[in-house]
Amino acid sequence: MAAKEAIRAARYVVELVDESHFGVSIRQCVQCGQHFLSMFCERVDWVDGDDPQVWVAAPVTEDEAAKLRAADVAADEMAILRIIGNDRRFLFHDMPKGGPDRLEWITRRLFIPAHD
Repeated sequence: MAAKEAIRAARYVVELVDESHFGVSIRQCVQCGQHFLSMFCERVDWVDGDDPQVWVAAPVTEDEAAKLRAADVAADEMAILRIIGNDRRFLFHDMPKGGPDRLEWITRRLFIPAHD
């Protein structure tokens, strides 16, 4: 999907959380300038080593990006939902244990996927 590749090629503006199983950053598209909240969430599969992973990319306004930068998301991840938790369209890439990947645009209230 072209949107996934464009978001992956976007430049990092700021890393908000940098943990091995939970990463949150703000990125900016090099082509159009759109800011995105990018979240990576992973659960460790201690039995089979097939760690379920979810990646979310949600467009954010410049005001929302500034609020996210000012928040201490590493200490309070729920700050994300207080700032941008309303319904919006976002790219959702689900890589479940033992199942096929699912990549789709979803419109709903943003959520923070399970992670370790």
